[in-house]
Amino acid sequence: MHLSVNGHVLTIGHLGPDYVILDTPIDHPPANAEISLSVDGKTNRWPVRLVDGLSANCPRSRVALD
Repeated sequence: MHLSVNGHVLTIGHLGPDYVILDTPIDHPPANAEISLSVDGKTNRWPVRLVDGLSANCPRSRVALD
């Protein structure tokens, strides 16, 4: 699983219904992003909004469907 935001591709360690936990978080302001999930060779992508942005100090970030 990956989160793509403004040219950054970040690995998602855990995906919840309204949050992601990133393996290596970065600082980033609130923005539109995209989650990609690959299962059995099929990749699904969907747009999300980083509600509070990302923080390098906190791997968990809220997301909302865009």
